[in-house]
Amino acid sequence: MPRAVPAELIDFLAPFSDEVHELALGLRARVLTVMPNAHEFVWDATNAVSLAHTPTARWQDSVVHIASYTKWVNLGFNEGASLDDPLGILAGTGSHVRHVRFHSVDDLDAPWLEGYLRAAIDNAGCDADTGDGGLTVRVSAGPKRRSA
Repeated sequence: MPRAVPAELIDFLAPFSDEVHELALGLRARVLTVMPNAHEFVWDATNAVSLAHTPTARWQDSVVHIASYTKWVNLGFNEGASLDDPLGILAGTGSHVRHVRFHSVDDLDAPWLEGYLRAAIDNAGCDADTGDGGLTVRVSAGPKRRSA
């Protein structure tokens, strides 16, 4: 049975377009299909609304994250720099994180998505069923700085 969407997440996404809202929730559903028991961090950050999915109750252990911006949603792989990328779709130049940017709800059906998620879980050294199914909600203090 799918996990309910936290009311806080709906509230945090309210200022965004319907497409960004649908992208964020669609990616969340795809992640939770592969990591059904992940602890979920819902964070109304300064520049984005983010979700982090982790096998523990520590956000620092997250395997993947979803960041909603004004015009797109990123699916981030926290140790993506060490993942195989046979399709050459991972963006970023940092020493750890790589991401894929989603602009259209049509992209949610990408056939590569489950394989990349499973590779990230394996790379993190955990099992896809690991986790407590918990929820942590965070709100950054101060004004939001989000592009128009």
